[in-house]
Amino acid sequence: MIVNRRFWKGVLRVLIGLFVFVNIFLLNIVLHEFGHYIAAEYYGLEPEIEFELGNLKEISFSLEGVGLASTSFIDNGDSLEIAIIALIGPFFNLLLGIVFLFIFISFKRIEYLAEIGIIGVVVSIGAFVMNVLPMEGVDGSLIFRLFG
Repeated sequence: MIVNRRFWKGVLRVLIGLFVFVNIFLLNIVLHEFGHYIAAEYYGLEPEIEFELGNLKEISFSLEGVGLASTSFIDNGDSLEIAIIALIGPFFNLLLGIVFLFIFISFKRIEYLAEIGIIGVVVSIGAFVMNVLPMEGVDGSLIFRLFG
């Protein structure tokens, strides 16, 4: 079997797509935790961000949370403030998804930018949805515990 240029172009495209996916995934993690940090700082709760990216090897396709990053802060007992802090992280993922949707729509004639846009939309909106679900280890569990 002779491997032609089309094959290598496809391999390169997959590798670039994987690179883009991983970087957008990490961007979502950083911005998500930054959102929590900003909200906790606003309420004066002395936040600290901790990244645990070594847990990436534990990710599987199941409905259980894997702690990749966390923002800790002083619990002041105010359920509304804590719920807002918990919601701001997923909200940042949603905003990032909207930015990537704008990129996809604006640059759909430029093939590679459109692909970056659609990968960004899928990863960011996926991160938003996953983080608002009421499962242990994500923000949704805290919100549902406070108000559910």
